[in-house]
Amino acid sequence: MTPASDRNPAFGIMNHHSPSNRPSAKRGKVSTSLDRRAERLVVQGLRGWMAGYETGDIACWEAVWNDYCRELGHEKAKRVVSELAAWVRVLRNGAGRPIDCYPRPCRFMCRDECLALRLLGGCQKGHGPIASDSACKLIASSRVSEVLEAARCYAEELADAGLELDPVTDEMMTAISERPAPSSLS
Repeated sequence: MTPASDRNPAFGIMNHHSPSNRPSAKRGKVSTSLDRRAERLVVQGLRGWMAGYETGDIACWEAVWNDYCRELGHEKAKRVVSELAAWVRVLRNGAGRPIDCYPRPCRFMCRDECLALRLLGGCQKGHGPIASDSACKLIASSRVSEVLEAARCYAEELADAGLELDPVTDEMMTAISERPAPSSLS
């Protein structure tokens, strides 16, 4: 039997070693880690915003904007994307290293993306220690308070727009950590 983290319907964590992730295994519909709207928008938003910074191509940010508008409508999207942009800017400036992200169309998450979701989910649910721990694993400790504040603002706008994030458990983090980092795939 696969661990609970490999079967979580919210994230559909599929460990690359699990039998249910092999094409020959008999199974029903395989859910993916980005099946839920809230998590998909957050992770694809992070990916797109980071790609915009890395490439200087405004089309990356426009794609994120279009995703949020399509899902939330113009007015809600304006507020949420504004906070996304602020959060990513602070996260990127505080990291002291590149934040790993899989390519935009990838169905799965890497460790940094999962930590980002865990950070936002912790802020949204009022779990300060989880949010702080996640922030510390993503960035330099001297900037944690800035990242936490930006994450709290983004998490609040997500919630106001009806985007409630599911918790990211330690078990899920372990399963995700077994995946290769995006930088090792190039």
